[in-house]
Amino acid sequence: MDPAPSVASTEDDFEIIDDQIPIRSRPSTGTNIVGERNPNEVAVQLHPLPDTNSMILSVHPPLHPEKELRHVPCDIVLCIDVSYSMSSSAPLPTTDDSGKPEETGLSVLDLTKHAARTIIETLNHNDRLGVVAFSTNAEVVYKISNMNEDNKKAALKAVEALQPLSSTNLWHGLKLSLEALEEVTPIPQNVQALYVLTDGMPNHMCPRQGYVPKLRSILQQKDRLPMIHTFGFGYSIRSGLLQAISEVGGGTYSFIPDAGMIGTVFVHAIANLYTTFATQAKVSIRTSGSVAIAQDEGSNTGLGLYEESTEDGALTVTVGSLQYGQSRDVIIRMKNATSKPSTAQATLTYNFQGDSKSVVSSEQILSQRTSLPPHVSGYHLSRARICAFLRTLFPLRPDKQYSSLTQDQLENAKQELDSMIKEIKELGYTDEENGSLVRDLAGEEPEGQISLSISTQDNYEKWGKHYLLSLLNAHTHQICNSFKDPGPLEYGKNSPFFCRCREELDTCFDNLPPPKPSIVQRRPDGTAVPRASYAMSRYNCRNNPCFAGQCNIRLPEGNDSVPIQNLRAGTKVWTPRGPRRVRAVLATAVKDTVLCNISSLMVTPWHPIQIAGDWMFPSDVSERNTPFSGKVYSVLLDSSPDSDAHAIMVEGHVCVSLGHGVRSGNDVRAHAFFGSYPSVARSLASLPRDVNGVLRCSGVKRNILTGLACGFIGEGRSRVATNKNPFRRSVKMGLHYRFHAPTTMASSRRTACLVF
Repeated sequence: MDPAPSVASTEDDFEIIDDQIPIRSRPSTGTNIVGERNPNEVAVQLHPLPDTNSMILSVHPPLHPEKELRHVPCDIVLCIDVSYSMSSSAPLPTTDDSGKPEETGLSVLDLTKHAARTIIETLNHNDRLGVVAFSTNAEVVYKISNMNEDNKKAALKAVEALQPLSSTNLWHGLKLSLEALEEVTPIPQNVQALYVLTDGMPNHMCPRQGYVPKLRSILQQKDRLPMIHTFGFGYSIRSGLLQAISEVGGGTYSFIPDAGMIGTVFVHAIANLYTTFATQAKVSIRTSGSVAIAQDEGSNTGLGLYEESTEDGALTVTVGSLQYGQSRDVIIRMKNATSKPSTAQATLTYNFQGDSKSVVSSEQILSQRTSLPPHVSGYHLSRARICAFLRTLFPLRPDKQYSSLTQDQLENAKQELDSMIKEIKELGYTDEENGSLVRDLAGEEPEGQISLSISTQDNYEKWGKHYLLSLLNAHTHQICNSFKDPGPLEYGKNSPFFCRCREELDTCFDNLPPPKPSIVQRRPDGTAVPRASYAMSRYNCRNNPCFAGQCNIRLPEGNDSVPIQNLRAGTKVWTPRGPRRVRAVLATAVKDTVLCNISSLMVTPWHPIQIAGDWMFPSDVSERNTPFSGKVYSVLLDSSPDSDAHAIMVEGHVCVSLGHGVRSGNDVRAHAFFGSYPSVARSLASLPRDVNGVLRCSGVKRNILTGLACGFIGEGRSRVATNKNPFRRSVKMGLHYRFHAPTTMASSRRTACLVF
């Protein structure tokens, strides 16, 4: 086994420039294998790993388009389920004081239409869009048209008019959507995609031979293939069928457990489409000598339109679509590679703006190990191993639909997972990419969703079997599919084009006017109960940070202090363990929040402070509450294993700071995310900053399955904060540490605020 390389730990992702501005210290190389190549050219590379009887096939799209584009032009058909079940309520992913879901009157179809509006609003005259609705039968409710301003209004009107009907004829919806795309005059530079959105199980006119065989027979007759992406809402879906359809259609499947995930899933799905470089990519690998090669099961993208083939020593690997700035890295297994001198060469072919292109790799001697750093090759080997394990959880039925495991099979899978986690951890890699895989597997909550999803039969049956297929898609296609899981968040992060498209879509989803609720609650006298207005950001897997106040923070020298609004990275502040340097400062705008008053200190109810030497929640000792709107700030200090070195003095009170190291136990400071220095630093590194180096944030991301905070959200994705804390019942839930500084320094009675 290769020794773990000496690489920077996550906490070193910030460095001080001119003692002022924290920036990302270096680009990651774990997810994208770079090597000696021009980042603006297409490349295909082979990296032999003879000690593991394998090699890595790496396909590198350009970093960004040659010409500046808002996004890649697209032809999109939205295939929307309007069966009766789509009228079901879509409550907010929070609970009210009674513990019941927070009903808003919005249905699943209401939110689906809002997601469709987000797509339409971000299209332009170079794009085309059509809408197909399916229930007992399917109907083209808006014919594919260019998205000029008039047509966008017409498309929005057609979407708004959708109403729930009866049964679910998924096949007719698929068939009619494909026909709609085929009927329009092709535009070579437009990428075609079909989005299937459903909340249930097909129950009408299902193909007798099965969806996959029938769909394959249709697609194999087409010259131009659209990507088919499937989205499943809720827990009553046939995720195995949706996964199979997406694999044959060259797309991906996404799981939307409830309303809180609809925004982040759609934003990422469209951002990946908008940054498509090429489609129908495949690689032919030819070897010399007696070497035999096969694609590793963990790198297999699934059923595909055609079966994997090997002829005359050449292996054909289906890659599918490629996104700007994100490599695709496939593990190829080898036999007899070292018995005598053998070589391999790869040829990439792909469709780019209607033309077939090809690129040939240099010839590689298979007995000579690649020059890739061990942690890079180790990352892709571990990723493939995880994907191979996930595939074992879904046996393939004779009709090519994925099924789920029995209880006995699940027990065996748990043992296999435990062994895999142990072995991957023992590799000892400490870089960000390898760490993200470990966190996916077995991180502390809110991470470790793979282990949690199969920990019990109930978890697996209710949500695990749906979620794991979606996670498998993200890792095999190397795409970021939400703001949720650590592993997929590594994909696309080095692509400026993807990051910009995602940010624009995210802002659009949040800022569009909320849909009109279709579910009307009535009083006993028959009159309608008024509905509150909700910001759509609350359906985008985020809970805004709550709260603020004025603050002066103590410096090391004497009793000197500085307004936190003037604090900059590089400044040293007082801590119980002596002076420590500020690594980063985070600013957030909030509105209508409630703070606890403790003398001159104003603090959020659940932000730990020290009273008479004990850590306590302000809610337990508060004198009164005060509403507040304004700007709040957070602080990250230099890393230390001593949790007391992560405390600062604000208005004479010792208060905890970010990344303090207390992640579990009965200590009121304990929090899996806010107590993790690497996780906090990693999340901060992705945020925008102002001219003074202050990072700008609009809230926190939460794991929709656990409710736990798992990251920060960059400014622009959310403008409204709420003081409701639905996860108040657990000490580990809802902590968020922030401070507020006033716009002016006027009052002699300075009031400090800590925010969580």
